[in-house]
Amino acid sequence: MILRSLMKHVRDQNWFAVGLDFLIVVVGVFIGIQVANWNESRHEADRARGYLERIHTDLATDLVELDRRRAFWTRVTAYGHGAIAYAESGKLVEDSAWKTLLAFYQASQLYPFVPSDTTYQEMRSAGELGLLRDQAIREALASYYVVGAGYAANWLFRTEPEYRRLVRGLTPVIASRQVWAECHRSFSAASQAGRKAGGQALRDCDSPMTEAEAQAVLDGYLADPHLLTELRFWITNLEVMTGLISEHETHARTLSQRVNGAIQP
Repeated sequence: MILRSLMKHVRDQNWFAVGLDFLIVVVGVFIGIQVANWNESRHEADRARGYLERIHTDLATDLVELDRRRAFWTRVTAYGHGAIAYAESGKLVEDSAWKTLLAFYQASQLYPFVPSDTTYQEMRSAGELGLLRDQAIREALASYYVVGAGYAANWLFRTEPEYRRLVRGLTPVIASRQVWAECHRSFSAASQAGRKAGGQALRDCDSPMTEAEAQAVLDGYLADPHLLTELRFWITNLEVMTGLISEHETHARTLSQRVNGAIQP
C-alpha cells in the first residue's frame, strides 16, 4: 500500500507527499527494529534470570553439603588427635584400647567436597556469562567457582592420604568389618534445595575383640615407622581443609544473598 501510494505521488510530482511516505517507511522500520531489540533483550533477561535461579539452587545445595563436611571433618580430626595423643603419651581414649583403635581407624575417613557448579560451567561453555549484565555478579561467581576456597580444599583431597593405606593395612579384618557395620553410616537425604545427596556419619560402637586383642593392634600401629608421621601430616591437612571450607561456606552464603537480590524484580 505504501509502495503504491509512493509511486502515485511520484507520478503526480507531489514531493511533500513523497517525503511523508519516506518518513512513514523510515519510522516503521525504526519501530520494527526497536521492537525486535526489545524482544531480544527481554528474552536474554529471562534466560539470565533462569540461570541465576539455577545458580541460587546450586548454592543452596553447596551450603547443605559444606555444613556436612565441616561437621564430618571436625569429627575425624577429633579422632585423629585422640590417636596422636595415645601415640605420644600412651593415654588411651576413654581408657579403652578398642576406642583408641577406633580413633586410629576413623581418623582415616574421607568425605570430599565437590561444588555444585553445573549451571556455571554450562554458562561458561555456552559463552553466556555475558547475559549477566552486572559485572560485580560475574566477578563474584568467578571468585566462587573458579578460585574459591572450596576448590583449594578439594585439591587437597586429590591424593588419598598415605595414612589411610597404612592404618587400614594394619587393622585386622574383624575390626574393620565392625567399623563398617556398626561404627559408620552412609545415608541419602534430600538437601534444602530438594536434591538427593549422600552423607556419612561416624559413631561409637561395641568392640568385636577383647581389650588385650585391641591393645595388640595398637602395638602394631606404633611399630610402623611411618604411621604416626603420616597421621600428623593428614590431620594437619584436614584442619586446613576445615578452615577453607568454613571460608567457602561464608562465601557461598554471601553469594547466595547477592544472587537472590538480582533475581528479585
